[in-house]
Amino acid sequence: MDPFTIPSAPTDVEVTSATSEVMTICWKRPTSDGGSRISGYIIEKREKQGVRWVRVNKKPVYDLRVKAPGLHEGCEYEFRVFAENVAGLSEPSLPCPLTMAEDPKFLPSPPTKPTIIDSSRTSITLSWNKPLFDGGSAVTGYKVEFRKSGEEDWTVGVHNTDTTEFTVTGLTSGTEYVFNVSSINKIGISESSPETDPEVAMEREEEPRFDVATDIRKPLIVKVGGTFTLTVPFTGKPVPSVTWDKADIDLRIRGMINTSSSISSITVERATRDDSGKYIVRLQNVAGSASLTLNVRVLDSPGPPSNVAAKDVTNNSATVTWDIPENEGGAPVNNYLVDIRDISRKGWTRLTDKCRRLFYKLSDLEEGGIYFFRVTAENEYGIGVPAETKEGTKMIDTTDWETNPGA
Repeated sequence: MDPFTIPSAPTDVEVTSATSEVMTICWKRPTSDGGSRISGYIIEKREKQGVRWVRVNKKPVYDLRVKAPGLHEGCEYEFRVFAENVAGLSEPSLPCPLTMAEDPKFLPSPPTKPTIIDSSRTSITLSWNKPLFDGGSAVTGYKVEFRKSGEEDWTVGVHNTDTTEFTVTGLTSGTEYVFNVSSINKIGISESSPETDPEVAMEREEEPRFDVATDIRKPLIVKVGGTFTLTVPFTGKPVPSVTWDKADIDLRIRGMINTSSSISSITVERATRDDSGKYIVRLQNVAGSASLTLNVRVLDSPGPPSNVAAKDVTNNSATVTWDIPENEGGAPVNNYLVDIRDISRKGWTRLTDKCRRLFYKLSDLEEGGIYFFRVTAENEYGIGVPAETKEGTKMIDTTDWETNPGA
């Protein structure tokens, strides 16, 4: 025995919009789906004088509304809907009331009060929202008018624009103006919107600011040898000057900087560990200033360790110490390599290639000998740049060890 039954009929079928050619029909789901998910809906139409119901959709509709095209202007139509599941089609719904296929006979409402968003010595830009009521027909454009404050006669700025923003040009510098906007549909032009607040045609001053997303503050990860570009959009009036800075590097030489009236970028090629760090962008105009810090991390081997020195020197032993490199590259240092060189030789001898501390103890050195020491840091991206003691260390049994500037 089949466990499923056909669904009950959809309810509340109605025409929600109509023109001379198309109607939109909506309905509600059946109260019972017969135990099986509704797989679609079938819609049928019938003219007022007709006897036969004609299917509207070739394929099942999954939404709760459908557009019925190909109607004849001046004819009245009614619609009914079937629901379908695995068991089959439901009984038809009750037909909706007869609806005439005709274009709306209403003007749209006007937009709400427009807003002034920009100005110059000879132009003013305003914007507005679409009207709350389109008269049953899509709004196709807007008419913009303006007049000088204190005068009564309106001048048309544009007869029909399809955007919700417009710049009126050819204005007199220093003169105050007001504006209104009307909506347009197939029937005609609406009443005028409320007037804007008065606005003087003059250059605006706006503090510079960065128009960036919050995630731009996350570090940019770059592979060694790669190319990266930092891009920052900005606003400000007049157009602000832009500078890029990074500690110890002249970015005008190291990178390629491109700046327009609203965006600035810097591109760095063949990235190394020295390109890691903070990049500071600064904006400046007469209205104020702003700065933004961007972080870059280049996945490279470490820079040289800091403060390499020999301590606790005796006549045959010493301890080499150092600090973590100022630039660890793209990852924390996880190992150090330590080398030694006798003052009488040019080549270095490896003492260890596995040291995880910031010191290394040596013994069995020659009494009175003078030695140089070298330390190299390593991370997951490779072996870095070595650093060595600047002066030779003499092996003598004293707390104050001597140095020799030789070699």
